[in-house]
Amino acid sequence: MIKTVYLDLEDDCLDDTIEALFEKLVGNTVLSSFYDDDKEQLEIQYLERD
Repeated sequence: MIKTVYLDLEDDCLDDTIEALFEKLVGNTVLSSFYDDDKEQLEIQYLERD
């Protein structure tokens, strides 16, 4: 199943958010990532193991 996660880079808790994101991605295959300058947001698509 392909999942998409968004990381809002204006978030005050950025370190905690990044740590939680990396924990979620461990063992999964990252398919793509895209940074939107206007929204200051990072989009990551990954393939989640069943």
